[in-house]
Amino acid sequence: MNKYKLVLLFILLAQLTSTYASTPINISDKTEVYIDELHQYDINTIQNKEFKNLGEKVLNFGNNKATIWIRFKLQNNFHEPILHLKTALIEDVNLYTPIDEAVYDLQEDGYTKNFFDKEYKIPNTYFNINSDFNPDRYFYLKIDANYLQFWLYYGSSKSYLQYVYDTSIADGIYYGFILIMLIYNLFVYFSVKDDTYLYYVLYVLAVGLMVAHFQGHDAHLWGNIHFIAKRGPMWPAIAGLASVVFGYKFLKIKQTLPKLRALYYTGMGVFGIAILAVLFGFNLACSILNQIGGLFGAIIMLYSSITLINKGKKEARLFLIAFNCYLCAAVVFVLAGADIIPYNKLTDYAWQIGSTFEMFFLALAIGQKINELEMEKSNLIINQNKILEEKVTERTEELNATNEELSVLVEQVYQQNEMINKKNSDLESSINYAQRIQKSILPTDEELKANIQSFFIYYKPKDVVSGDIYWYEKMGDHHFFAAVDCTGHGVPGAFVSMMASNLLREIVAASKSPSPHEILDQLDEHVKKNFNQKNNNNKEGMDISLCIWDDTKENLYYAGAKNPLVILREDNKIETIKGDKKSVGGNIHPHYDAMRFTSHHIPLTDDIKGFYIFSDGIQDQFGGERGKKLMKKGLLDIIQKYGDLNVETQGQKIEADIEQWKGNQKQIDDMLLIGFLP
Repeated sequence: MNKYKLVLLFILLAQLTSTYASTPINISDKTEVYIDELHQYDINTIQNKEFKNLGEKVLNFGNNKATIWIRFKLQNNFHEPILHLKTALIEDVNLYTPIDEAVYDLQEDGYTKNFFDKEYKIPNTYFNINSDFNPDRYFYLKIDANYLQFWLYYGSSKSYLQYVYDTSIADGIYYGFILIMLIYNLFVYFSVKDDTYLYYVLYVLAVGLMVAHFQGHDAHLWGNIHFIAKRGPMWPAIAGLASVVFGYKFLKIKQTLPKLRALYYTGMGVFGIAILAVLFGFNLACSILNQIGGLFGAIIMLYSSITLINKGKKEARLFLIAFNCYLCAAVVFVLAGADIIPYNKLTDYAWQIGSTFEMFFLALAIGQKINELEMEKSNLIINQNKILEEKVTERTEELNATNEELSVLVEQVYQQNEMINKKNSDLESSINYAQRIQKSILPTDEELKANIQSFFIYYKPKDVVSGDIYWYEKMGDHHFFAAVDCTGHGVPGAFVSMMASNLLREIVAASKSPSPHEILDQLDEHVKKNFNQKNNNNKEGMDISLCIWDDTKENLYYAGAKNPLVILREDNKIETIKGDKKSVGGNIHPHYDAMRFTSHHIPLTDDIKGFYIFSDGIQDQFGGERGKKLMKKGLLDIIQKYGDLNVETQGQKIEADIEQWKGNQKQIDDMLLIGFLP
């Protein structure tokens, strides 16, 4: 493909050199000029002004704000004569042709006029010269252009045929080259999906439109769209912006030369402002910004490519060659526009020649870059495969070693698991044995039935053994019945509960007074002594409800450590006697340590339907639809609900309601509830 590009390039250059082999006569050096700075003269008043002959083959005014008047005389020595202004950048031009002694015939042209209304649908400005003009009088051209450089030609229509043909071939070859670059690189972009090609396509398109504007060929695209036609400098601005953006992306300035990012952004900003200026109608400002931006962009990209070449970036070499072509074209264009160097045939085609070389070398640079990236990608894949193979080998060896270690560990785990299972079995056996021991200290149903009129006991440990126990003892003619809630639950609670049972039995056996508050006071002292709570912070203890009555069953005496006594009377009325606000044992605070328990006397009258003592495990249990605690009120509501039933039947109903409340919720504490009538 590169060979074909090179052939097209040389054909184009050869055609450009022969473009002017047969051309009309250049009369630029035979004209006289007057510069109307204030735009104040017309054809009637301008004839009295003093014109000046520049003596140049090209009429170059560069960036221009004034109205330019050109006068000249013509000889009627051509068949069907034509006057040609060789430039496409004139916005408005009027030709005043002298007729007779005082009359002027007016013709209007310029690229702001509707292209399709012109007599000649070809670029540049052409005027037919009436054969009856007065050769002794001056012709006048009135020109308004923001950027003015042109040749003035005079010749017959026949002489223009070869001229138009030659220029058309040269321009056609150039645009063909542009089209080939666009199609080829767009195809490559869709094939390889590399954004570099897309940026290059956009850049080539912008340069092609810019050159088309310089040559006047863009009029074929939007000659009747006045908004675009009147904003010619827009295309150089867009091309300049595209060139800076392409250079920024191609050279990867963000990664390779981050310190130059601000300069590239500045170049983009200059062309961006130029585009805004021309859109708002400031064509001259746009032209000046285009020239400034063109030089600035060429310089920063030239510096960038040289710097990257020194860093070993191969793709920057062809980029440097390409932008040297761009730089030469830009310098020639700007210097000619500033009237520093002569404006001639070479400068007229500077953009075509420079952009052709530039795009050709840029295409080579992109291709080289993509090839290098493919090679790097291929080498990277090869290296990655080698690394992966090495890692696989290492991992395989590590896995083999790990498997051996795992085999040893599995054997060790298996042995440890057997040991754990044995220990769990031994522990379970021990706990089950402890359960049997704990049950042995609880009163039997036969003992209770023989001494208590009616009762029920709802007893449900959280674990195998419990920190809650119920205790009964008969000494002489007195009956002692208690619900005990020891600190903790499970094995620790069970130890404390067994101690509590033994201490109660010893105290009752040794006590000469069956007063419940004295029994609890003595129990408190024994617990503090057994746990040495005066010398450490041990808080082990218990909450207890203790009831005492004698064989006459006329009175019941109660004392409580935090836990209450609930009495159900006729008409299902609930009466609660609260326990004292201290526990048995574990009272570290001096205030509670000095407190004494209180006895309560309850006459056993016929309106009493039941007594109830319990631990806090039931009222603290979560359950119900909302998963909340039952609370003391909830428990009393259940007791009150079945007040019309006998005590034994109450127990069955109350137990069912508590289990229904609990549902699938996990039991959080030991549960104990005793209902009885002495």
